[in-house]
Amino acid sequence: MNLSLSRWKRLPLMLLAAWIAAAAVLPGFASAHATLLSSNPGDQTSVANMPGSLELNFNETIQGEFLSIGVTNTKGDEMPIGEAAVSPEDSHLVTASVEGEFPDGIYTMKWRVVSADGHPIRGTVRFGVGSDGVLTDAGVSGGEDNYTPSADTVVQRAALYTLLSLTAGSMLYLAFLLPADLRSVKRATRPARIVFWASQAGLLLVILIGLPLQAKLFADVPWSEAFGREILAQTLEGTSSGRMFLLQILLLMLIAGAVVVNDVMGWGKRGGHWTIVIVGFALLLVTKALTGHAAGSPNVFGQVMADTLHLLGASVWVGGMLMLLLALPAAAGEDPPFWQKAFRRFTPWAFASVIALVLSGVVMSLAHVPAWSDLLTSLYGRLILVKVALLLVMLGLGFVHFRRARRQGDRRGTASLAAEMAIGLVVLVVAGLLTNVSTPQPVAAAPANFAATQPSEDAENAVITLEVAPLKVGTSTFKVRFADAQGKPRTDWQQVTLNVAPQASPGDGTEMIAEAQPDGSYQATGLYFGSAGAWNVDVHGLSEKFEQADRTFTMDVQD
Repeated sequence: MNLSLSRWKRLPLMLLAAWIAAAAVLPGFASAHATLLSSNPGDQTSVANMPGSLELNFNETIQGEFLSIGVTNTKGDEMPIGEAAVSPEDSHLVTASVEGEFPDGIYTMKWRVVSADGHPIRGTVRFGVGSDGVLTDAGVSGGEDNYTPSADTVVQRAALYTLLSLTAGSMLYLAFLLPADLRSVKRATRPARIVFWASQAGLLLVILIGLPLQAKLFADVPWSEAFGREILAQTLEGTSSGRMFLLQILLLMLIAGAVVVNDVMGWGKRGGHWTIVIVGFALLLVTKALTGHAAGSPNVFGQVMADTLHLLGASVWVGGMLMLLLALPAAAGEDPPFWQKAFRRFTPWAFASVIALVLSGVVMSLAHVPAWSDLLTSLYGRLILVKVALLLVMLGLGFVHFRRARRQGDRRGTASLAAEMAIGLVVLVVAGLLTNVSTPQPVAAAPANFAATQPSEDAENAVITLEVAPLKVGTSTFKVRFADAQGKPRTDWQQVTLNVAPQASPGDGTEMIAEAQPDGSYQATGLYFGSAGAWNVDVHGLSEKFEQADRTFTMDVQD
C-alpha cells in the first residue's frame, strides 16, 4: 500500500495541468456589468438647445468615485462641463452640469464609471445641438465599450479562488476529517498545517495586491501610478472594493488568531471550537460576493447568499480532495487504512457541497441566463455547460472513490483522486471568472406603457388619468380620463388639449386636441415622441362651465 515517491512527485504536474486547462476553457472576456440604459442628450439624437446638465442612466448602482464625463466638439476642443457625480436621489443616475455655451454643432461625450460590482465601464454618446447639429454620419455612433480584464486581473482572481479552496480544505481536514486520535500526531497533521498557513500567507499577499490593482483599474492608470497615496485613499474610502479590503484583512487576522488559540488551548485535539474560524471564513466569502455581480443585482441579499454558497461548496469539495491527496503518504501503513477513515468522513461533506453547487448554480443561472437557447448561443452559457459537464465527471469519480473506500484492503486510486481534484480546480477557476464573461442580454421587452393618476393642479374637483401606449419613439396613443374627488367619471369637458415636449427643451412641444370617445375618455394618436429620454405631457381640460383642470406628467420614452 506504500505510495511510491515518483507517483507523489507527479502532483505538482497535475496541478499545473489543471491551471493550463483552466486557461484553455477561458477564452476572451467581455463586459457583464452595468449597462447604460439612456442618456440626456441621447446617443445619435439632436436637441434644439443644450440641457442644463448631462445625464447617464444605468441599470444598476454606480459607485461614487472615479467618475468621468467629458465632451468635445468636432475639432477636439474640450467643452465646459462640471465634475461628474452620482445623483443623491438615484444611485443609477450620473450627472454633470453644463457650465458654458454650446454652439450649434455635433459633440462627442465620453464617460467612465465604476459599477456596483467593482468593474470600470466606459463609452461614448454622440449628439447634436441646434440646426447645425443634425447627425448625418450614421456610420459613426456612440455606445458602451467592452471591459476586458487584463492578465494581472485574471491571475489575481484565479490565485484568490485557489487559495480560498486550499484554506477550506485544510480547515476541513484538521477540524472534521482527521480522527480525534490522530490530531496530536504530527505526521498526520503536518500536511494540512503547512497548506493552511501557506494559503493564509498567500491570501494576505493576494488581497494586498488587490487594492492597488483595483485602483489601477478604477483610475485607468499604469502600475507605476497605482500606489499613489491619493488614488489608494480614494479607492479605500469611496468604493465597495476598498471597504471590503479592510474587512478582508481583519477577517484573515481573526481566522489566523483563532487557529493559534485553538492550538495553544488544545481544543483541536478534542475536535471542537472551530466555530470562530468557520464563521470568519464564511464572512470572507461574503466579502468576495459583495464586490461581484451580486452587489449590483436587484435582489442583493439573495444573490450574495447564492454566490457565497456556490464558492463555499466548490472550495470545500476541491480543497477536501486536495487534502485527501496530500494525506496519502501519512496514511501508509495504517491499519485500518487511515485513507478509508478520512474518505468516509469526507463523503457527507462532498455530497453537501454538490447540493450547494447545484442549488446556488440554478439561482445564479436563472438571474443571468434569460433563455435556454442562451446556453448554446452565448459564451457565458457555453462556459456554464462546460462547468456542468466537469461537475458530472467529478461526481462519477467521487462515486468510484466512495465505493473504493468501503472496500477493505483495496488500493487507493491516486491518479483518479488527483484527476478529480484537478477537474475541481478547473471548475473553481471557471466559476470565479464567469463574473468577467458577458452575460446574455435578454430579448428586448415589449414597449412599456405609461399610466398615472394625479389630482388637477388648479381644479378642486378634478382628478386626471393619463395613459400612453406604447411609451417609445414613434406613433403613440394618448388617452385622458377625468373623475371627481370621489372617483366618479366626469365627461363635462368641452375641450381637452395635450402638449408633448422633451424635458430638456420645453419650448419645442407639440400641441394636439384629444377627441371625446364613447367610453368617456379623450384620445389622440400621432408621432409626438421624436427621441428617447425624459418627456413632459401637459394635460389641459376646459369644462362646459369654463372650469380649468391642468396637470403635467413626466415619463421616460424608450427608443
